[in-house]
Amino acid sequence: MGIVYTLIILLYLAVAAALVWAVLLQEPKQTGGDLLGGGASDLFAARGVAGGMYRVTIWLGAAFVALSIILSKIPR
Repeated sequence: MGIVYTLIILLYLAVAAALVWAVLLQEPKQTGGDLLGGGASDLFAARGVAGGMYRVTIWLGAAFVALSIILSKIPR
């Protein structure tokens, strides 16, 4: 069980690093009116490369959460 736990920890660290990379790589929105929710409709209207990075970030976030749950259930 120790080898499986170590492999999951390594996968968890790789997903965390990829998630940080994906978030930092995204292009920031340049509008100031979004502070109070003025541009909320733009959240799901991603297109092109930005849309692809958005999807990658969502999948990496889901993998991060799933691996967190799995790690909490595995006895050490």
